[in-house]
Amino acid sequence: ALTAAQSRPCPPLAAGPAAAKAGAHAMMDISDGLVRDAGRLCAASGVRVDLDPDVLKQEGAPLADIAAKLDVDPLHWVLGGGEDHGLLAAFAPGADLPRGFRRVGTVLDRAVHISGLPVTVDGQAPDAAGWDHFAG
Repeated sequence: ALTAAQSRPCPPLAAGPAAAKAGAHAMMDISDGLVRDAGRLCAASGVRVDLDPDVLKQEGAPLADIAAKLDVDPLHWVLGGGEDHGLLAAFAPGADLPRGFRRVGTVLDRAVHISGLPVTVDGQAPDAAGWDHFAG
């Protein structure tokens, strides 16, 4: 199932318009990884994001068996993996999220955190970077 999902992705084509209709303030794909693309969204918006590790671990649950066989933390894949055609959107606090979206973190004023990092996981530096097309 995991190979099929990677080989033949099913992009959620209706999710973007649904998020816009539900009041998304900002939105982008996360094809280069959640941390990398959330950082790009933060840079463009002048904010930062703190991701919720409990929610992200739930996202990694389907990967747990294969990750264990490869001695990899599935959370690392959730944070840094890409090519899954998912969308990241920012909504107002308490907003009703459209189908297919779930709360994975909180958007905060950049000045709230002393680390200067645009993306943190439970206030800490993430253990994944995502894909950088221009890295050698």
